[in-house]
Parts: sequence; C-alpha cells; structure tokens
Amino acid sequence: MDRRDFLLTSGTGLTAFSIPFTVNAAIGDKLLYPEVEKFNQQDWLTITAVQNHLFPSEDHVPGALEINALRYLHNFLSNPATDPVDIQFILSGTHSLQQFARQNHNIPFTQLSINEREQLLRKFEQQTDGRRWLTNILNYILEALLTDPVYGGNPDQIGWKWLEHRAGEPRPPANKRYWLL
Repeated sequence: MDRRDFLLTSGTGLTAFSIPFTVNAAIGDKLLYPEVEKFNQQDWLTITAVQNHLFPSEDHVPGALEINALRYLHNFLSNPATDPVDIQFILSGTHSLQQFARQNHNIPFTQLSINEREQLLRKFEQQTDGRRWLTNILNYILEALLTDPVYGGNPDQIGWKWLEHRAGEPRPPANKRYWLL
C-alpha cells in the first residue's frame, strides 16, 4: 500500500466523523450571496469528500483540508461578484455526482470507499459536464492553495511555504479585497 492509499484509508473514519464539524466551521453562518443558501449540508459534504479525494493530505504536503479548500470555495460562491451561473454550475454538478453515486452504488458518494470513489469519479469524468465540474473543483482547490490567505484559502501561507513561494508585496488587507474595491 502506498502512502496516499494508507493516508486516505486511515483518515476515512476520522474524516467521516469530522466532516459535519469541518463544514460548519469552514462555511460559517454568514452568507454574502443568497444563491449559496441553495446548497444543503449533503452538498457541502459531497464537495468536501471530492476535494479531499482530488487533493489528499500527505506527510509534509498540505491537502484540501489544510489549505481550507472548502472555505475558499464557499467564500468565492458567497461573493456578490460571483456570477450566479457559476454558483448553479457547482450546485448542479454536485447534484449530478450525488445522483450518479446513487445510480451506481445505491449509497451517497460520501459513504463510498476510497476505491469506489476513484472508480466513480473516473466514470463521472467521462461525461462532458462531469469532466467540466471536476476540472472546476480542482481549479478552486489550486486557487485555495495559491491564494493570499485574506481570501480564505492558504491559511498561514501553508501552500506558499510548501511550494517555497514568496508572495508579492504589498499583500491585500481584508478591507481591500478585490470585490470590496
């Protein structure tokens, strides 16, 4: 068993137990954009599971959880400048994946084993909209890894430190984020 499989397998129980708490802590109660209210708890759990599958944590390598990928995505979707079409695309893709999991396994995506998730995501990727959705989710993960922490991802510059990146100056203060200008 390689390191990725070991970490994913050993972390599955803890992740399943902690996801509801992580989701609530990551997204908080304040929404800037009402379209995000259409997402339910299962939607956020599914997105979290996909993010953690696509970008798992490893020794000395931050994963989706450590880089606050869910919080970053939530912040992006909650932003008043975000196109409602983008929000709907993420939501409908999440629902499509949930339905695809039920059709193929009769259980929610979040209850699938690591191997079942991998196989299902590979099949989902064969669909045009499935591929677009997965690519979109992966793009937001990478943005969370590389963003300035003021935008909700990359806490304590964890992604920058891992990549040995030095941020440009001046960095934006919270009251100068792009959507506030």
